[in-house]
Amino acid sequence: MMAVPGYSKLQIRLHWAVVILVALQYLLKDGIVASFRKKVDTGVVDFTGLTVAHIAGGLLILLLALWRLSLRRSVGAPLPPQTDPAWQKLLSKGTHVAIYTCLLALPLTGFIAWAGPVPVFGGIHGLLRLALLGLVLLHILAALYGQFIQRTGILKRMMKPAA
Repeated sequence: MMAVPGYSKLQIRLHWAVVILVALQYLLKDGIVASFRKKVDTGVVDFTGLTVAHIAGGLLILLLALWRLSLRRSVGAPLPPQTDPAWQKLLSKGTHVAIYTCLLALPLTGFIAWAGPVPVFGGIHGLLRLALLGLVLLHILAALYGQFIQRTGILKRMMKPAA
């Protein structure tokens, strides 16, 4: 990965688009859960508007995450603040890898669970959902810690594109 002074406008927009889509997936998950249970219990496929929205949202998140990873590879990303201790840099990198892993694995496990239906993948999907929630909370807390306790200005990187 190339080190650059900041994120591009496109990288920032994709980040916030994924944030919004992931939040919507959590808020509107009841429709897909009910449809999945009905499909597993009765074999009847129930495509409600919320079911379709959840599936489309998951697919869009997968595509945007892949695009973000592609941009990260081609355009680069800024390094952690130099003042961060080594443990914090390692935790940051690990958290980012785990978040991207969840963003890629959630749509795939959801698809396998739905297409099967394979209930074990529904369980994996549920565990990944909880893992992503915890990772996102850690990510937010770390950003707030860097901004307000360490005073690194870290939040500006995801608000204002590099020149």
